[in-house]
Amino acid sequence: MADINFDLLQALKEFDAIRDGDQIQRKSVPAIPPTLGNGGAIRRLSRRMQEALRVLDISELYAHQEEAIACALDGNNVVLQAPTASGKSLSFMAPVLDTLSRDPSAHALLIYPMKALSQDQRDQLEELARSIPGRNIESWWYDGDTPDHERAAIRQKPPQILITTPEMINTTFLAHSKLWDRFLAGLKWIVIDEMHEYRGYFGSNVSLVLRRLLFFLKNRGVEPQVFLSSATSANAKEHAENLTGVRFEEVNAAAGMRPHREYVFVDPDIPDYQHYPILQLRAVRAALACVHENKSVLVFCPTRKFAEDCHWTAMREIPKLSESKGIEVNPEVVKVFRGGLSVEERHETREGLRRGDVRLVFTTNALELGLDIGGLDGVILAGFPDNIMAAWQRIGRAGRKWDSDAFVLYYARNNPLDQFYARNLETFLDRPLDDLVASAGNEELIKKHLPALLYESEDLSGGEEILGEPLHAAAVAARESGAKPARIGSYRPHQGIDLRGGGPGGRYVVMDGEQEIGTLSAQQLFREAFPRAIYMHGGRRFRVKEIVVTSSGGEVTLESVEQHLRTNPSVYSQLFVNDILDGCQWSAKGTTVSTIYGKVTMAERITAVNEIDDNTGEVVDHWVPGSTNANFNYSNAHSFWMVVDRAGPNTTKGIVTIQHLLRVGAMFSMPIDAHDVGPHCDIRESAAYLLESYPGGIGIASKALEKWREILRVGIEIAQRCDCRRGCPNCIVPPRSRENIDKRAGIEVAELVLAATEGRPQLRFAAGAWLPVA
Repeated sequence: MADINFDLLQALKEFDAIRDGDQIQRKSVPAIPPTLGNGGAIRRLSRRMQEALRVLDISELYAHQEEAIACALDGNNVVLQAPTASGKSLSFMAPVLDTLSRDPSAHALLIYPMKALSQDQRDQLEELARSIPGRNIESWWYDGDTPDHERAAIRQKPPQILITTPEMINTTFLAHSKLWDRFLAGLKWIVIDEMHEYRGYFGSNVSLVLRRLLFFLKNRGVEPQVFLSSATSANAKEHAENLTGVRFEEVNAAAGMRPHREYVFVDPDIPDYQHYPILQLRAVRAALACVHENKSVLVFCPTRKFAEDCHWTAMREIPKLSESKGIEVNPEVVKVFRGGLSVEERHETREGLRRGDVRLVFTTNALELGLDIGGLDGVILAGFPDNIMAAWQRIGRAGRKWDSDAFVLYYARNNPLDQFYARNLETFLDRPLDDLVASAGNEELIKKHLPALLYESEDLSGGEEILGEPLHAAAVAARESGAKPARIGSYRPHQGIDLRGGGPGGRYVVMDGEQEIGTLSAQQLFREAFPRAIYMHGGRRFRVKEIVVTSSGGEVTLESVEQHLRTNPSVYSQLFVNDILDGCQWSAKGTTVSTIYGKVTMAERITAVNEIDDNTGEVVDHWVPGSTNANFNYSNAHSFWMVVDRAGPNTTKGIVTIQHLLRVGAMFSMPIDAHDVGPHCDIRESAAYLLESYPGGIGIASKALEKWREILRVGIEIAQRCDCRRGCPNCIVPPRSRENIDKRAGIEVAELVLAATEGRPQLRFAAGAWLPVA
């Protein structure tokens, strides 16, 4: 095994990428070699497949590959949980190609969350398929980039394997199923790779699409085997079954192998008002230091604009290094990779990484997933990703073989999540994988998918398990009320389903003049970009000049503003409980604790706005907003909440803090993004709420009811690790919040809650009432 032959910290200091005031944590994690199989699964493959493996010089497989292949050959649906670069693709390609090589009339459908992934996977698939003697198993992409003339040819004479995306399943294979009769009639396999991408809002949508597909096929007597795989989930079997409505056998090798990696986590000493531009410069200089040492590296950036700015900065820094220090870096080896670039540009960058012609790429999450981009030496994280799974996916891009060495360099931004991990490297490395969350029972999404289901499937009998009870019941009720499929000309109801949309209220594009610089959800618009608000983006402040609302969201136009100004809205919030779905209640140690999952309505109104000069702290302007829609927000949500009935002086102050302990704890206990949940409390009821951000429920609140004790313990731990007295943005206070939090009171009440709920609950909510637990 080769060692990393340079001192990373020394190189970073030489390039002024780290400084003496920075807080730095470093750890070396040794390699874990894989466990090899005994060859039993290979011997069960057809002779043609065995010969194909020999042609590719594959004489032995990892144990988890053999187990997955054997499980598939037994006729099971399989979900494989295994580390990055552990051969997951071969685990499903081998049984799929084995089936197709035995039966030339059989077909397979491979579904990927991104077009770039589907194109990359075809290269690997083709290499194995070409090696099968006596068979010509063809594959092709069918996605948004496929030209119309190719689409027609594919439908007329489909190859044995089609590689596609969830959107195409909805808008093509289901919406125009008659065009696919020949392909679907012989469908023997459905493969869904990168399963962890299907979570939250997107995952809930995809779950409904997959369930509709499998039900549609079953009604036609077609029941393909299904193979799902992921590198980053703790509940692989549960999630696979939630996504599809069918049963799975799990093969788990989550901790089976890894390369040697050096981790360096940096909390840079940067003033808040200059944070973004200096953070960009630090990341650029760190990347150039690595390239100068002949290392190949990806820099993961939080936004497209950040990536583009880093590339521009690198082009500016390279000649400066030559002039000031005589350090030469070839600018041709530095590229940027993001969505919005042409297919050809993205392909050339990936090929350049494989060949070694490209050594440094500034990228967004577009290179986060399992693309084969060669053996990278390291990754730089310019900020912590939205969730822990994304962090591990990015880290997995470096050290693509277990016997290679790799490094991970992380720069923290000035927000609580980034700050926490910058100072808790051990916690990051030791933290177990998260449960994945998606829900096929989201009422709002069911309303959107229901017309498509009625269009596809006239016979709904026997659909409860695959479709899920909520979607099936809604479809039966619609049929009984006389609903008819919408069959008018070329119209298909599938066209109105946006799988990745900006959530309820749509997506708002943020414009700086003529340049698009970002997007906002409707909730973010209300909170951060209301009329006349001073909105922060990329470390700069802008005034909201105009908001244009459309049916799918809208556009927010910004204008320049003095950088020392900010706006502070006063928001009146009122929560109404609509329905209790589940709950438990304990009474012990003088405290009664009720933990509840249910439906609520949140009504919010901006009542006043102060404009503040940060230099002086003075209020320089004040206004009461008019009665326009932009100043009101109503949302139906699923929520978890806790009610604490206890006599004591700290209960009221404690419940205000517990809402934030739950919010922060959930971010570290479940695979959610920061915007997926929000806190709320009602001091009159002594209730702390954890609200989902998407109407209809995506499974977060129900999962919180299962894991609330762990969530609360993690929130307490994070609060206790911070040196602040009352709570701050580095632990539990939300960014830009002016809320008065008493951290000590919150921890005290939270610990009493945990003590009072150690045993079994006395009551359980069922049938509309609290009933004794037997």
